[in-house]
Amino acid sequence: MSDELKNALLQSNKITDSEKWDAEYDSLPVVIAESTATLDGALSKLDEVGGYGYIATWRKNLFAFNTKLLSKRCGLIDENGNLLKAARVPKN
Repeated sequence: MSDELKNALLQSNKITDSEKWDAEYDSLPVVIAESTATLDGALSKLDEVGGYGYIATWRKNLFAFNTKLLSKRCGLIDENGNLLKAARVPKN
């Protein structure tokens, strides 16, 4: 995980720091995937919560992420905390 990406995320007022996750967005976990090479690991982390949460990546790398191939439960945000694809909220 890149400290540079995490620090950029934490500049957003929508993102909070988390002990368990890389960060949190609207109380859902955020895991960082800087590239497609780290995407599998990020998705594995989200499996702990049923896949509900967000993947954070650099906006410049978005062309590599096909949002239709990401889990329907998983959302996508950029380094500024901008929502690019909404995550579904788990039903409790």
